[in-house]
Amino acid sequence: MIDFLVYDKLLIFGLLIFSFLIGFIFNQGVNKIYLVIAKKIPLHNEIKKYFYFPSWFLISILIFSIASSAINFKLENSDYIITKTIQILYVLFFGILSIRTISFLEYILNEKQPKDIADFHKRQLNTQLKIIKSITTAIISVICMALIFLSFSSLKSLGSTILTSAGIIGIIAGFAAQKTLNLLFAGIQIAISQPIKIGDVLIVEGEWGTVEEITLTYVVLKIWDLRRLVIPINYFVEKSFQNWTKTSTQLLGTVYIYLDYSIDIEKLRKALNDILNSTPLWDKFASGIQVTDANDKTMQVRALVSAKNSSDLWNLRCLVREKLIEYIKNEAPQSLPKIRNIVYLEKK
Repeated sequence: MIDFLVYDKLLIFGLLIFSFLIGFIFNQGVNKIYLVIAKKIPLHNEIKKYFYFPSWFLISILIFSIASSAINFKLENSDYIITKTIQILYVLFFGILSIRTISFLEYILNEKQPKDIADFHKRQLNTQLKIIKSITTAIISVICMALIFLSFSSLKSLGSTILTSAGIIGIIAGFAAQKTLNLLFAGIQIAISQPIKIGDVLIVEGEWGTVEEITLTYVVLKIWDLRRLVIPINYFVEKSFQNWTKTSTQLLGTVYIYLDYSIDIEKLRKALNDILNSTPLWDKFASGIQVTDANDKTMQVRALVSAKNSSDLWNLRCLVREKLIEYIKNEAPQSLPKIRNIVYLEKK
C-alpha cells in the first residue's frame, strides 16, 4: 500500500524541480523576446548577463506557487511546507537579485570611466568597487540567512538575535573580536585608506610582485616568476611594506658600475644619454651619471634612470648596465678595474 504522506512529500519536491525546469524553458523564450525588443537599449547584453538567473528564479517560484495551489495534497501540514518553501525561495530570490544588481552597478561604474583617465585612478576606483561589493554581498548574505531562520519557529530565536538583539552592526562588531572575521574590518580600512590597489607593485616579505586580487580576507600578489603569494588582508594594516606605485607608477632606478680612476666621466655621461635616447623604455624624466664613492682601487659610478612603471624600469636598468659595460670595454678598456701593485727595486 502506498504511503500517501511519503507520496505527498515526494510530489512537493518533484513539483519544485519541475517548476524550475519549466521556468528555465519559459525564461529562455522571454529572453529571446527581450533581445529582439531591447536591441536599441544600452547595455542590453549586460542586463541579460546579470539578470538572467534572477528572472529564471522568479518565474520558477511563480510556477511552483500556482501549481502547488492547484493540487490537493493529503498531507496535513502540506500548506505549511509549501508556504515555508515559497517564503525561503523569495528570500533567496531577493538576495540573488540584490547581489546581481550590485555587480551590474559595479560594471556600469567601471564602464562610465572616461577613456583618457589615468591608469592609477582606474585601479583606485576598481579596488574600491570590489571591496565595497564584497562587503555588501556579505551583509546581504547575513540578512538572508537571518530571514530564513525567522521563518522557522525552532530557529526564530537565532534569527531574532541576528536581526534585532545584536543587530547587523552588533554582529559585525562581535565577530571582529574573533581573529578570522577581524579581516573584514581590515578590508573596509583598505577600501577607505587604500594603501594598496589592484595593479600596485609591492615588496612583501622580500618578494616583489603585482597585486592581482583583493578580497575581504586576503590579497593575491603575483610574483615576477608567476608564483602567487596569498597574504591575509590585515597584514597591510598591521605591518610595513613597500608600495612602489602608491601615488604614481613612475619610478627612478640606479645602476652601479665600478671603474678605474682614468675613466672620462663626461664621455660616460654622453654614452648614457645615447643609450637612453635609443630605447622606448626611458620616459625622459630623469637621467644622470655621478661618482658616488671611491676607494684605493676603484670609484663607484652611479647611473640614474627613470621609467613609467616597475617592469620598464627593471628592463631599462639591465639594458643600461649591459650597454655601459659594452661601451667601456670597446671605448675605454683602460678604465676597467685594475689591481695596482707597487714594486720596489733595490738599488745596487
